[in-house]
Amino acid sequence: GYDVLRNGTLIGSTTTATTFAVTGLTASTTYTFNVRAKDAAGNVSLNSNTVSVTTLAVATVTYCASRGNVTVDEFINRVQLGTINNLSGNNGGYGNFTALTTNLVRGTSNTITITPTWTGTVFREGYRVWIDYNKDGDFLDSGEQVVNVTRTTATPIARSFTVPTTALVGTTRMRVSMKYNASPTSCEIFTDGEVEDYTVNITATARFNETTPVRISFNVYPNPVKGDILNISNLDSPSTYRIFNMLGQELGSGKIENDVITIGSLNSGTFLIEVSNGTSTATKRFIKE
Repeated sequence: GYDVLRNGTLIGSTTTATTFAVTGLTASTTYTFNVRAKDAAGNVSLNSNTVSVTTLAVATVTYCASRGNVTVDEFINRVQLGTINNLSGNNGGYGNFTALTTNLVRGTSNTITITPTWTGTVFREGYRVWIDYNKDGDFLDSGEQVVNVTRTTATPIARSFTVPTTALVGTTRMRVSMKYNASPTSCEIFTDGEVEDYTVNITATARFNETTPVRISFNVYPNPVKGDILNISNLDSPSTYRIFNMLGQELGSGKIENDVITIGSLNSGTFLIEVSNGTSTATKRFIKE
Protein backbone atom coordinates (compact mmCIF):
# COMPACT_ATOMS: atom_id res chain seq x y z
CA GLY A 1 0.00 0.00 0.00
CA TYR A 2 0.89 3.67 -0.02
CA ASP A 3 0.79 6.51 2.50
CA VAL A 4 -0.01 9.96 1.08
CA LEU A 5 1.53 13.05 2.67
CA ARG A 6 0.44 16.65 2.06
CA ASN A 7 2.88 19.33 3.17
CA GLY A 8 4.70 16.62 5.12
CA THR A 9 1.60 15.42 7.01
CA LEU A 10 -0.03 12.01 6.51
CA ILE A 11 -3.54 12.53 5.13
CA GLY A 12 -4.50 8.97 4.16
CA SER A 13 -3.49 5.60 2.74
CA THR A 14 -4.50 3.25 -0.04
CA THR A 15 -3.99 -0.51 -0.19
CA THR A 16 -5.75 -1.58 -3.38
CA ALA A 17 -5.08 1.26 -5.83
CA THR A 18 -2.33 3.54 -7.04
CA THR A 19 -4.61 6.60 -6.99
CA PHE A 20 -5.83 8.71 -4.08
CA ALA A 21 -8.48 11.47 -4.10
CA VAL A 22 -7.41 14.53 -2.09
CA THR A 23 -10.24 16.68 -0.69
CA GLY A 24 -10.54 19.80 1.45
CA LEU A 25 -8.21 21.94 -0.65
CA THR A 26 -8.38 25.73 -0.77
CA ALA A 27 -8.49 27.70 -4.01
CA SER A 28 -5.34 29.54 -5.17
CA THR A 29 -3.13 27.61 -2.73
CA THR A 30 0.14 25.71 -3.28
CA TYR A 31 0.59 22.24 -1.76
CA THR A 32 3.38 19.64 -1.78
CA PHE A 33 2.76 15.88 -1.95
CA ASN A 34 4.85 12.75 -1.28
CA VAL A 35 4.03 9.08 -1.07
CA ARG A 36 5.79 6.20 0.65
CA ALA A 37 5.34 2.48 0.05
CA LYS A 38 4.69 -0.09 2.78
CA ASP A 39 4.25 -3.86 2.82
CA ALA A 40 2.31 -6.36 4.90
CA ALA A 41 5.33 -6.98 7.11
CA GLY A 42 5.41 -3.34 8.20
CA ASN A 43 8.37 -2.23 6.12
CA VAL A 44 8.07 1.42 5.00
CA SER A 45 10.05 3.09 2.24
CA LEU A 46 11.59 6.53 2.25
CA ASN A 47 9.42 9.37 0.99
CA SER A 48 9.12 9.68 -2.75
CA ASN A 49 10.07 12.74 -4.75
CA THR A 50 8.06 15.89 -3.98
CA VAL A 51 5.34 17.14 -6.32
CA SER A 52 4.19 20.75 -5.94
CA VAL A 53 0.76 21.76 -7.21
CA THR A 54 -1.35 24.95 -7.03
CA THR A 55 -5.12 24.83 -7.00
CA LEU A 56 -7.11 26.97 -9.41
CA ALA A 57 -8.71 30.24 -8.41
CA VAL A 58 -12.44 30.29 -7.73
CA ALA A 59 -14.31 31.36 -10.83
CA THR A 60 -16.03 34.73 -10.41
CA VAL A 61 -19.72 34.77 -11.32
CA THR A 62 -21.17 38.16 -12.22
CA TYR A 63 -24.93 38.72 -12.14
CA CYS A 64 -26.93 41.23 -14.15
CA ALA A 65 -28.25 44.36 -12.47
CA SER A 66 -31.90 44.60 -11.53
CA ARG A 67 -33.63 47.24 -9.43
CA GLY A 68 -36.56 49.53 -8.98
CA ASN A 69 -35.92 53.24 -9.37
CA VAL A 70 -38.69 54.57 -7.12
CA THR A 71 -39.69 53.32 -3.65
CA VAL A 72 -41.78 56.26 -2.54
CA ASP A 73 -45.00 54.21 -2.63
CA GLU A 74 -43.89 50.58 -2.08
CA PHE A 75 -40.89 48.40 -1.27
CA ILE A 76 -39.95 44.92 -0.02
CA ASN A 77 -39.96 45.15 3.78
CA ARG A 78 -39.17 41.56 4.82
CA VAL A 79 -37.97 38.29 3.26
CA GLN A 80 -38.18 35.00 5.18
CA LEU A 81 -36.72 31.68 4.01
CA GLY A 82 -35.21 29.05 6.31
CA THR A 83 -32.93 30.89 8.73
CA ILE A 84 -33.17 34.12 6.71
CA ASN A 85 -35.58 36.55 8.37
CA ASN A 86 -34.59 39.95 7.03
CA LEU A 87 -36.57 43.05 7.97
CA SER A 88 -34.85 45.06 5.28
CA GLY A 89 -36.92 48.24 5.08
CA ASN A 90 -36.60 50.67 2.20
CA ASN A 91 -33.33 50.18 0.28
CA GLY A 92 -34.01 52.68 -2.49
CA GLY A 93 -34.83 50.05 -5.10
CA TYR A 94 -32.11 47.44 -4.51
CA GLY A 95 -30.79 45.63 -1.45
CA ASN A 96 -27.64 43.48 -1.54
CA PHE A 97 -28.11 40.92 1.24
CA THR A 98 -25.83 38.23 -0.17
CA ALA A 99 -24.08 38.11 3.21
CA LEU A 100 -27.26 36.42 4.51
CA THR A 101 -27.59 32.71 3.71
CA THR A 102 -29.69 29.66 4.51
CA ASN A 103 -29.39 25.94 3.67
CA LEU A 104 -31.73 24.35 1.11
CA VAL A 105 -31.70 20.56 0.70
CA ARG A 106 -31.99 19.03 -2.78
CA GLY A 107 -35.37 17.39 -3.38
CA THR A 108 -37.13 19.11 -0.44
CA SER A 109 -39.87 21.73 -0.26
CA ASN A 110 -39.29 25.20 1.18
CA THR A 111 -41.54 28.20 1.79
CA ILE A 112 -40.48 31.78 1.11
CA THR A 113 -42.50 34.68 2.53
CA ILE A 114 -42.30 38.22 1.12
CA THR A 115 -43.87 41.11 3.02
CA PRO A 116 -44.28 44.42 1.18
CA THR A 117 -44.85 47.85 2.70
CA TRP A 118 -46.97 50.57 1.14
CA THR A 119 -46.44 54.10 2.41
CA GLY A 120 -49.99 55.15 1.53
CA THR A 121 -52.29 53.66 -1.11
CA VAL A 122 -52.11 49.88 -1.40
CA PHE A 123 -51.14 49.08 -5.00
CA ARG A 124 -51.13 45.81 -6.91
CA GLU A 125 -47.67 44.21 -7.10
CA GLY A 126 -46.10 41.38 -9.08
CA TYR A 127 -43.53 39.10 -7.40
CA ARG A 128 -40.92 36.72 -8.75
CA VAL A 129 -38.09 34.78 -7.12
CA TRP A 130 -35.19 33.08 -8.91
CA ILE A 131 -32.40 30.76 -7.72
CA ASP A 132 -29.33 30.13 -9.91
CA TYR A 133 -29.36 26.36 -9.38
CA ASN A 134 -26.56 25.59 -11.88
CA LYS A 135 -24.44 28.56 -10.74
CA ASP A 136 -23.87 29.87 -14.28
CA GLY A 137 -24.49 33.53 -13.43
CA ASP A 138 -28.04 33.88 -14.74
CA PHE A 139 -31.62 32.96 -13.82
CA LEU A 140 -32.71 31.82 -17.28
CA ASP A 141 -32.46 28.02 -16.98
CA SER A 142 -35.47 25.74 -16.60
CA GLY A 143 -36.77 25.64 -13.03
CA GLU A 144 -34.74 28.62 -11.77
CA GLN A 145 -37.83 30.82 -11.46
CA VAL A 146 -39.24 29.42 -8.22
CA VAL A 147 -42.00 31.95 -7.44
CA ASN A 148 -44.33 33.81 -9.82
CA VAL A 149 -47.17 35.82 -8.32
CA THR A 150 -49.13 38.08 -10.66
CA ARG A 151 -50.56 41.46 -9.70
CA THR A 152 -52.08 41.37 -6.23
CA THR A 153 -52.61 43.49 -3.12
CA ALA A 154 -52.31 40.45 -0.83
CA THR A 155 -49.79 40.55 2.00
CA PRO A 156 -47.70 38.72 2.95
CA ILE A 157 -46.88 36.58 -0.09
CA ALA A 158 -46.01 32.99 0.90
CA ARG A 159 -45.13 30.38 -1.74
CA SER A 160 -43.52 26.94 -1.62
CA PHE A 161 -40.98 25.49 -4.06
CA THR A 162 -38.93 22.29 -4.28
CA VAL A 163 -35.19 22.34 -4.90
CA PRO A 164 -34.37 20.11 -7.91
CA THR A 165 -32.31 16.99 -7.21
CA THR A 166 -30.03 18.15 -10.04
CA ALA A 167 -29.17 21.49 -8.36
CA LEU A 168 -25.43 21.97 -7.87
CA VAL A 169 -24.26 21.69 -4.29
CA GLY A 170 -22.84 24.85 -2.70
CA THR A 171 -23.69 28.53 -2.41
CA THR A 172 -25.52 30.42 -5.13
CA ARG A 173 -27.59 33.57 -5.71
CA MET A 174 -31.30 34.04 -4.97
CA ARG A 175 -33.07 37.11 -6.36
CA VAL A 176 -36.38 38.45 -4.98
CA SER A 177 -38.21 41.06 -7.06
CA MET A 178 -41.40 43.10 -6.55
CA LYS A 179 -42.72 45.36 -9.31
CA TYR A 180 -45.72 47.68 -9.35
CA ASN A 181 -48.68 46.37 -11.39
CA ALA A 182 -46.64 43.89 -13.50
CA SER A 183 -44.42 40.82 -13.29
CA PRO A 184 -40.68 41.66 -13.24
CA THR A 185 -38.00 39.87 -15.23
CA SER A 186 -34.72 38.78 -13.66
CA CYS A 187 -32.51 41.50 -15.19
CA GLU A 188 -34.99 44.37 -15.36
CA ILE A 189 -34.56 48.00 -14.34
CA PHE A 190 -38.10 49.20 -13.68
CA THR A 191 -39.78 52.26 -12.21
CA ASP A 192 -41.70 51.36 -9.05
CA GLY A 193 -40.73 48.51 -6.72
CA GLU A 194 -37.64 46.84 -5.33
CA VAL A 195 -35.18 43.94 -5.81
CA GLU A 196 -33.20 42.09 -3.12
CA ASP A 197 -30.41 39.53 -3.58
CA TYR A 198 -29.56 36.75 -1.11
CA THR A 199 -27.32 33.66 -0.91
CA VAL A 200 -28.62 30.11 -0.50
CA ASN A 201 -26.49 27.05 0.19
CA ILE A 202 -27.66 23.93 -1.64
CA THR A 203 -26.89 20.71 0.27
CA ALA A 204 -27.32 17.07 -0.72
CA THR A 205 -28.79 16.10 2.66
CA ALA A 206 -29.90 17.87 5.81
CA ARG A 207 -27.11 18.78 8.20
CA PHE A 208 -28.05 17.09 11.45
CA ASN A 209 -25.05 18.44 13.31
CA GLU A 210 -26.25 22.01 13.16
CA THR A 211 -27.26 23.57 16.46
CA THR A 212 -31.00 24.00 16.83
CA PRO A 213 -31.74 27.75 16.91
CA VAL A 214 -32.95 29.20 20.20
CA ARG A 215 -36.38 30.59 19.30
CA ILE A 216 -37.21 34.05 20.55
CA SER A 217 -40.33 34.85 22.54
CA PHE A 218 -40.58 38.24 24.22
CA ASN A 219 -43.02 40.88 25.38
CA VAL A 220 -42.79 44.68 25.55
CA TYR A 221 -44.39 46.89 28.18
CA PRO A 222 -45.86 49.33 28.88
CA ASN A 223 -47.53 49.62 25.50
CA PRO A 224 -48.26 52.46 24.78
CA VAL A 225 -45.09 53.90 26.32
CA LYS A 226 -45.52 57.26 28.04
CA GLY A 227 -41.91 57.71 29.18
CA ASP A 228 -38.45 56.97 27.80
CA ILE A 229 -38.10 53.32 28.92
CA LEU A 230 -39.41 50.27 27.05
CA ASN A 231 -39.26 47.07 29.09
CA ILE A 232 -38.51 43.69 27.53
CA SER A 233 -39.57 40.48 29.26
CA ASN A 234 -39.30 36.69 28.70
CA LEU A 235 -35.94 36.77 26.88
CA ASP A 236 -34.07 33.48 27.37
CA SER A 237 -30.72 34.43 25.82
CA PRO A 238 -28.52 37.51 25.19
CA SER A 239 -30.14 39.54 22.42
CA THR A 240 -29.84 42.67 20.32
CA TYR A 241 -32.54 44.99 19.03
CA ARG A 242 -33.35 47.24 16.09
CA ILE A 243 -36.17 49.82 16.02
CA PHE A 244 -37.91 50.82 12.78
CA ASN A 245 -40.61 53.31 11.90
CA MET A 246 -43.55 52.15 9.77
CA LEU A 247 -41.68 53.11 6.59
CA GLY A 248 -39.00 50.55 7.41
CA GLN A 249 -36.34 53.11 8.33
CA GLU A 250 -34.01 52.01 11.13
CA LEU A 251 -34.02 54.48 14.03
CA GLY A 252 -31.90 52.72 16.63
CA SER A 253 -30.11 49.51 17.58
CA GLY A 254 -27.97 47.95 20.29
CA LYS A 255 -27.68 45.26 22.95
CA ILE A 256 -30.54 44.62 25.36
CA GLU A 257 -29.16 45.08 28.86
CA ASN A 258 -31.12 44.59 32.08
CA ASP A 259 -34.26 43.98 30.00
CA VAL A 260 -34.76 47.68 29.19
CA ILE A 261 -34.32 49.89 26.11
CA THR A 262 -34.09 53.69 26.22
CA ILE A 263 -36.33 55.28 23.57
CA GLY A 264 -36.07 58.93 24.56
CA SER A 265 -34.88 59.90 21.07
CA LEU A 266 -38.11 58.67 19.45
CA ASN A 267 -40.95 61.03 18.65
CA SER A 268 -44.55 60.02 19.29
CA GLY A 269 -45.81 57.36 16.91
CA THR A 270 -45.99 53.65 16.07
CA PHE A 271 -42.79 51.62 15.75
CA LEU A 272 -41.51 48.09 15.21
CA ILE A 273 -38.90 46.49 17.46
CA GLU A 274 -36.93 43.55 16.06
CA VAL A 275 -35.15 41.35 18.63
CA SER A 276 -32.48 38.82 17.60
CA ASN A 277 -30.43 36.27 19.54
CA GLY A 278 -28.11 35.53 16.62
CA THR A 279 -30.02 32.52 15.28
CA SER A 280 -33.64 33.65 15.47
CA THR A 281 -35.51 36.93 15.12
CA ALA A 282 -38.94 38.17 16.21
CA THR A 283 -40.71 41.49 15.82
CA LYS A 284 -43.39 43.34 17.80
CA ARG A 285 -45.16 46.66 17.41
CA PHE A 286 -45.28 49.36 20.08
CA ILE A 287 -46.60 52.89 20.44
CA LYS A 288 -44.88 55.85 22.04
CA GLU A 289 -47.20 58.57 23.25
